[in-house]
Amino acid sequence: MQERLRRFKKASPTHPVLYRTVRPFREFMRIEASGGIIVIVCLMVALLWVNLPIGPTYDMLWGTHLTVAFGGLVIDEPLGFWVNDFFMAIFFFLIGLEIKRELLIGWLCSIQQAILPVIAAIGAMIVPATIYMLFNPPGSPGAVGWAIPMATDIAICLGILNLFGNKIPTPTKVFLTTLAIVDDLAGIMVIAIFYSHGLHIEYILLSVLFIIILIGMNRLGVRRLIPYLAIGLGLWTSMLFGGIHPTIAGVLLAMAIPATTKINYEEFKEINDQLYNRLEKIVSCEPEEVDTKAFQNTTTTLERACRDAEAPLHRTELILAPWVAFLIVPLFVLANAGVRIEPGFFEFFSSPITLGIIFGLVIGKPVGVLSSIWLIEKTGRIRISDAFNRDLLVGVALLSGIGFTISLFISGLSFSPGILLESAKTGILIAALISGVLATFILRKTVAKIEAAKEAELVMKLTAHPT
Repeated sequence: MQERLRRFKKASPTHPVLYRTVRPFREFMRIEASGGIIVIVCLMVALLWVNLPIGPTYDMLWGTHLTVAFGGLVIDEPLGFWVNDFFMAIFFFLIGLEIKRELLIGWLCSIQQAILPVIAAIGAMIVPATIYMLFNPPGSPGAVGWAIPMATDIAICLGILNLFGNKIPTPTKVFLTTLAIVDDLAGIMVIAIFYSHGLHIEYILLSVLFIIILIGMNRLGVRRLIPYLAIGLGLWTSMLFGGIHPTIAGVLLAMAIPATTKINYEEFKEINDQLYNRLEKIVSCEPEEVDTKAFQNTTTTLERACRDAEAPLHRTELILAPWVAFLIVPLFVLANAGVRIEPGFFEFFSSPITLGIIFGLVIGKPVGVLSSIWLIEKTGRIRISDAFNRDLLVGVALLSGIGFTISLFISGLSFSPGILLESAKTGILIAALISGVLATFILRKTVAKIEAAKEAELVMKLTAHPT
């Protein structure tokens, strides 16, 4: 009988609470890291495409209009709009899920744990924005782009950290991830407050109604994703016509997705034990005599129990993460990273927009992170954990200067197509290159130093206690 049951056995996971807490972060980090490679490939493709003789087809493609009609409601916009406003709403939906998870079970759920990356993130937003405004004071043509150097591209940053494998301690990776998530949260607030225009009260009231419905569905215990997505689509449409940037709908929708399980771990274990006993009876006979209908009903019940023991937020995040990492973000980069390198290209380096972004990201980001850490240490109220290697934090601070995806997104909101937008894109790309090279150099040097210290310590132990 044991031979017959063998195919039904699963390897026992670690403690359920720990497993379900750590697994989302591990899955997220793995997908984002590998997705960063795809982003870099799409960046290179966009740059080559726009600068080859077939370059005009780049603008022709993203300028092609696509019309979607909902009864009497018609949305007629170019493909670039659908990428930047519709698909990126899905991206922000995932960001919202990550923020909610961090607030509930991640580092942001504890003030003691969250205080370091949160304060570092605040510094990493204030200093770059200030540097940018020194180059582009209020009233200048580039002043509206002050939020561009505030962002951190978590996909590329984790992709670079992933190059070092397990030589980068987990606390360092979690620190960077939390810092980037706080940056994203601030970026979402900036977009909602400063990049909404032409408000229409009737559509805003409709948006409020959709939000109330989402909250009501959550409170009533609706756990199916389809009803939430249907209302979320209505929310996106009402925000679009209401003058509020529609990507914010993705974040609001994420906040309504239930984050609790329908049954607890004890109930799941009890159901699982009952189903195991039932399966044991079903397969106790010869294979050709197995009651396939009873077997199917049992496995269906087990599948339902597994779904009830998993929070919809967690399940949605795992489903959505690969689509965002491998399709939506690369598509966004492909549609927005095309910078033409023409005879006057190097004139961009004298543009205050380009200089403000480069200095804001390359210098402002690490200075903001490290100065914030230094400041909270000097207060004496918060002690930095010994798990954080100071040299590695320098490398991570430099990595945060890779704004890329969100920076490109905000630049598209700040400037209309033209020389100002091209200047911003140039600054973002150059800053990402410089920050990436500097961070990789520092991290490689620091990792080598740590590995050498470990080897020296091992030699000392072997010398002191020879076998």
